[in-house]
Amino acid sequence: MKHPLRVLHIISGDLWAGAEVQAFTLMSHLAKMPDTEVMAVLMNEGTLAQKLRAIDIPVFITDEKTTSTLRILIRLRGVLRRWRPDLIHTHREKENILGSLANRSCRNVPSMRTVHGGAEHGGLVGWRGVRHGIVRRIDRWCGRTLQQRVIAVSSELGRQLAREFPPEKVAVIENGVDIEAVKAAKDIADFRCAEPQLVHIGMVGRLVGVKRVDLFMETAALLRRGQPQRNWRFHIFGEGPLRPELERLAENAALTGRIRFHGQREDIATCIAGLDALVICSDHEGLPMAALEAAVLEVPTVAHAVGGLIDVVPEAFLVTQHDAQGYGDGILRALRQDARAIARNHALERLQRFSAARNAERVRSLYEQVVAERRAAGHKG
Repeated sequence: MKHPLRVLHIISGDLWAGAEVQAFTLMSHLAKMPDTEVMAVLMNEGTLAQKLRAIDIPVFITDEKTTSTLRILIRLRGVLRRWRPDLIHTHREKENILGSLANRSCRNVPSMRTVHGGAEHGGLVGWRGVRHGIVRRIDRWCGRTLQQRVIAVSSELGRQLAREFPPEKVAVIENGVDIEAVKAAKDIADFRCAEPQLVHIGMVGRLVGVKRVDLFMETAALLRRGQPQRNWRFHIFGEGPLRPELERLAENAALTGRIRFHGQREDIATCIAGLDALVICSDHEGLPMAALEAAVLEVPTVAHAVGGLIDVVPEAFLVTQHDAQGYGDGILRALRQDARAIARNHALERLQRFSAARNAERVRSLYEQVVAERRAAGHKG
């Protein structure tokens, strides 16, 4: 009887954000494949853990808020000994490092990572900057030395990673979206029911610097001044460490009552569907799940022309002028009568390329390739 391929994913799981959504989508499709078993180690209890349990994927929680790094490493080694995976797949820096070290000191099976986007902490100063620089160097060393593949979610990100890691290790596999699941999750948004005649503009993402929520708010203030005849409402879906600062910024910009911080929402497909336009104004991106979900829902997305967004967003809504004026002009284009048709036609043309099934098949093939390479190397040795 053929032994099933056992894959262990290690991820933070603190928020239900892009990396967690993509990891869930991938794991849920891998678990349906023949001869494949999937398990997850999460650093935090949360939505990802709940969703994985709901589809019977085993989950082990090692709470990073109450557990030391050394203790997490010991617990990871214990999981590896008990579950005996054939391959380990990590996500984000801390998980890359701890997963790689636990694996090398215990199982030493093939290991890989997915890089979901570019570095996010370049502006840190003082001890935090020094500490993060050390973590970054350790993370790169683990990727170069202890892991066999680095998955990039867009071609642009792949080119960047090929300068940090051996190019032969870098594989470009774009994120996948479960089209039917997103459509099934769509309902009527509460804010659309409450104010159906207003113009609803929103953004989805963690409240961290790279997502440029400040720029979204600058754009909101500019549109209010330049287009006062429209009754604007602006929405921010997501949570993160910058929320108090951003709320103060909204108050100073006289956006109180016009902009709403929703926090983390479980009904994100419904929220996106309730918008007249989605805005993605990050400094850089890999391939945001929000952009893929908006494409499924035929919602015009105004996005910075970077990373995988170039392939997902219609050219009419891409922004190269990375400032409030550029995004304001993009939003006005997205509110034209033909905008929905442009979004719909582009989605019909592109979405099969980004299907969750295709993504899982490509990742599963990469798993098989890496495991076969390790077995061949062991046989030669």
